[in-house]
Amino acid sequence: MKRILIIGGGFGGIRTALDLAKRDIPNTEILLVTDKYHFEYTPALYKLATGRSPLEMCIPLGEIFRDGKVRFVVDTIKQGSLPESTLLGESGSRYRYDYLVLALGAETTYFGIPGIAEHSYGIKSVNDALRLKRHMHDLFYSHQGLSKGALMAQFQFVIVGGGPSGVELAGKLREYARALTDTHGIPQSLVTIDILQAAPRLLPTMSEEVSRRALKRLDALGINVILNRAVSGEDADGVKMKDIELNAKTIIWTAGVRPSHIYGAIQGLTLEKSGRITVDENLRATGIENVFAIGDSASTPFAGTAQTAIHDGAYVARVIAAIERAQSLPPYSMKKTPYVVPIGPNWALFTYGNTTLSGSIFFWLRELIDLKFFLTILTPWKAFQVWREGGTISESCPTCKK
Repeated sequence: MKRILIIGGGFGGIRTALDLAKRDIPNTEILLVTDKYHFEYTPALYKLATGRSPLEMCIPLGEIFRDGKVRFVVDTIKQGSLPESTLLGESGSRYRYDYLVLALGAETTYFGIPGIAEHSYGIKSVNDALRLKRHMHDLFYSHQGLSKGALMAQFQFVIVGGGPSGVELAGKLREYARALTDTHGIPQSLVTIDILQAAPRLLPTMSEEVSRRALKRLDALGINVILNRAVSGEDADGVKMKDIELNAKTIIWTAGVRPSHIYGAIQGLTLEKSGRITVDENLRATGIENVFAIGDSASTPFAGTAQTAIHDGAYVARVIAAIERAQSLPPYSMKKTPYVVPIGPNWALFTYGNTTLSGSIFFWLRELIDLKFFLTILTPWKAFQVWREGGTISESCPTCKK
């Protein structure tokens, strides 16, 4: 019995496992090792941080692998040796494999900037999003008796990073903050939301037209965008840049990610300077026939998106099946995919190639894209239930529940 070992329970790992199970390769076992009992739907985490139900973002692995064809283990890989075909988990377990798929995704990086890790908030995980949400409620609870200057710092939210995550969060945060001010009887004029972007424009990986429309939309929502400003440090009083300081109580870091640091502890991998694994034309780790890297882990042109991770996972499943059945390997090809960026209530940007469109119809298109994904991993009824939860308000504070 050959073991196909998949490390990582994100988009790529889940897709690889499900597609391998469908292919029903004889005499193989599929084992997925992940650090959580659930799959986190990360594109919707900004909703969780701003009052929506966690059920859309947190899907039990038992629901996804309900037919028993994929076995999963909750553990964290800490090191490994490819020459020995073995990885070691923090639990002490040793995981042997015949095929290995590395799909750990990305983790937050702070670029060595002092104070950011200690004092900022993030939205890379369900725990991050819930921590940010609790912090915001604490701010609204504890505002009594503060001076006007202290109140302005109390309700200033600074988002560092003008990529899709930062822009999506800013739009939703404006809507959520207004609801909280109404509930707690606080003037809306006290709330400010700023985006700090080190690059000269927002959404720099997309076209200039996308950047222009995003900036116009954020301006209409009353969100301040500060371009060409790199953060140099942060402490309990706020965030610091080269020529300006913002004395805000809330700094949200969406500015940087890197491939998992665990890859550096796996003997035999060749990594780029960025930390991504170098791969050949079939997504095999350079010089190693039975080890694959996908999604954010692999040094491919479009790494860094959920669409790429899903595509790579499906492709690697085809490659492993072809190897086991002594068939020729399918070629790898990945094109730039369409992107939908929601910004505020009932509005989104759509971009694909040289085409850029915007409006409420694309907001609902993004919602349908979410539903389409859930249908690929869950039964139709369960997928609809999970998707519907994305529009459900979920508050635990007594004031906001009234």
